[in-house]
This record gives sequence, C-alpha cells and structure tokens, in this order.
Amino acid sequence: MQSIRQNFARNRITENGQWPDVLTKQRGRVDFQVSCLTALIVIVSCYLIFFLNYHFSYSSMIEDLTDRTYNIHNYLDNRIDTETFYTLETREDADTETYQKAKKILEQTKNATGVRYLYTAKMLEDGTFIYVVDGLSEDSSDFRYIGDLIEPECIPDMQKALSGQVVLPERINKTTWGPIFITYFPMHDGDEIIGVIGIEFDAARQYESFQKMIILTPIVIIFFCFIASFIAVKWFRRISNPSYQDMASTDFLTGLKNRNSFEIDLNNLSSQSERHTVGLVSIDLDELKKVNDTYGHEIGDRYIKMGSSIIRECLDSSDILYRIGGDEFSVIVKNKDEHQIEEMRKAIKKRTEEEDGKEIFTIRISTGYALYDPEVDSSLFDTLKRADAMMYKNKKEKKAVQV
Repeated sequence: MQSIRQNFARNRITENGQWPDVLTKQRGRVDFQVSCLTALIVIVSCYLIFFLNYHFSYSSMIEDLTDRTYNIHNYLDNRIDTETFYTLETREDADTETYQKAKKILEQTKNATGVRYLYTAKMLEDGTFIYVVDGLSEDSSDFRYIGDLIEPECIPDMQKALSGQVVLPERINKTTWGPIFITYFPMHDGDEIIGVIGIEFDAARQYESFQKMIILTPIVIIFFCFIASFIAVKWFRRISNPSYQDMASTDFLTGLKNRNSFEIDLNNLSSQSERHTVGLVSIDLDELKKVNDTYGHEIGDRYIKMGSSIIRECLDSSDILYRIGGDEFSVIVKNKDEHQIEEMRKAIKKRTEEEDGKEIFTIRISTGYALYDPEVDSSLFDTLKRADAMMYKNKKEKKAVQV
C-alpha cells in the first residue's frame, strides 16, 4: 500500500506539478480535433448561409433589373416609329423629324427610368452594326451619332437579338465603361425584325456591394472560426460528453471522486495562488487485506464502502473526499487550521468505535494531515508527502499498541 502512495505522483504527475508529456499531448490532440471540427462546422455553415443569401439576393436583383428592362421595352416598342430603322443611317439624318421625334422619346424615357444608356441600333446590308438613335444628350462625352459603329463586344448579343432572341444577362457585366446590366430586345415592324434596342443600367453600386461581400465573407468566417474554436475548446472540457467525464472521475464502488480526479484537482490547485489555503488529509483503512483474505472480496468491498461512508459523515460540505487506491483516501480541505482538522480526525475515530460489533469485521482508520507551508513545500505534492508520512506514523503507533 505504501508503494502505491510513493509512486502516486511519480507515475501520473511530475514532481513540479506538471502533466506528463503523454497527457499533455493527448489533451492538445483533443483540443486540436475540437478546434478543427468547430472550424469546419463554422466554415460550412457560413458558406452555406453566404451562398444562399448571395444567390437569392443576386437573383432578386437580376430579376428586378429584368422586369425594369421589359417594362421599358414594352413602352418604347409601341412609340418608336419604325421609319427610324429604315431612313436613319448618317449624321445628316439628325435634322429629320423622324430622328427628332425618336430622340425626344428616348431622352424622356431615359431620364424617367434612370437608365444609363438607352439606344437603338441596326445592321446595314453589308453586315455593319451602327447606332440609330441615342438617348443621351448630345453634349455627353458618350453620345453616339447616327451611323457610329457599334462596339465589337456588343455585336454578338445584337446578332442574337436580330435573330429574335431577347438577350438578358445572368450576371452583371464588367465592361470597359464600367459594371452594367445590359439587355437587347428585337424591334419589329409587324413580323419582321428591323432593329435592336439596347437598355443598359449602371450596376456599379450593386457590383461593388457583391464584390465586397465576396471579399469580406472569408475574412469574417476566419475570424469567427478562431472565436468559435476558442469557445469550443473551453466549453468542451466542461460540458462535452458528461457521462464520459463522470466515468473518468468517479470511483464506482464508493461514488467518490477517484484518483484521476484527485490528480487533476491537486495539479490545478498547485498552480494557483489559493494553494496557500489548502490542507491535505491522508486516510487509510487498516487491515483491508486481512478482511479480504478472511471473508472474501465481497465483504472487503463492504468494508471499503462502510469506511468511506464514515469518513464522509465527518467532513464538512466544503471538504472533498477522494478514493485514490484500494484502501486509500485523501481529502482536500481549504481554510482550515490544525485544530479543525484534529477535530475531524477525532470524529472519524469516534464513528469507527461506534460501529464496533455491528459487522463481522472491526473497522479501523488511520489518518494524517498537513497544511501547505511555503517554507517547506514547493508544491502541494510536498504537502501530500507530509500528510502521508503522518498517516503512516499513526498506523505504526496503533500497531505498536496492539502488540
């Protein structure tokens, strides 16, 4: 029994009160796994939320712009004279009544709807695409005259519109003149397609907003990964898998805290300033081996449970009792002096005497104690050694009296 106590701290905790490397590595590995799992959950959750939010917000914006372009097209389709596409080809045609009328309609529509560019175009017999009527004012730097060539990047979509398609973008286009939402509608004269109307909305604000969302989202996710991982590691040690924690820290025969729990608590107290208020009581049940050999281990277990019950009855609610070996117990007490602990020892001795004759065995308990003394103890493990020494001295004295 003495060898168990002597090897107690050496086997599980180093002399300076620190966890051995294997336990430190194991705890670090669990913390790392918890951190990774938490980070993964945060990343997946945030990106899923971001994707859904981005998708629905972006889709809603595109749908809104699409509806606006359809409304503009439907309005102009019934008001622009088809003669503009047949008769207007050069700048000289700007003086005609047909041009002036169409120009006025486009300018008014543009100003009323907030469109950035609103214009009509057509394809000449040689396949060249030209502007017909521009809704910008003539003093604008981007104004296009009748007959000005259409920019090459616009021609493929205009060709689709001339084939009868309504060209609608799935996303905001980043062009040389800025982010825009650009659509092309075919213009008809009866069943014949005679030209194209281009409707372009300035989408710089929307484009910048969604770009910021794309850039900032990973930063926010990384930040919250660190926060969530930190919180998860802290809380995991307290609330994760409570039943496992109970199994790891409970002695199932007596229901007391076990040796593993004692090591953890003593290690934590040793590293805190409150160790100056701590005292340790070492307790041993006498002659457990004799009881086991004489009556069997079932009676021996009853002997242990009866002993632990007696000890527990004599402690205050603030005292913490541990079973750290077969017949070995320890108590951590706080803010108590030697007189109070001596009263505890006397109470234990009295209770064992009260139980004489009630069982087939006679229960006797040896005790010893020590209060943390910074002058002689470098840690609570030194205090524990002094408490053990006093307990063994008490055991020897009782044996000497029996002899």
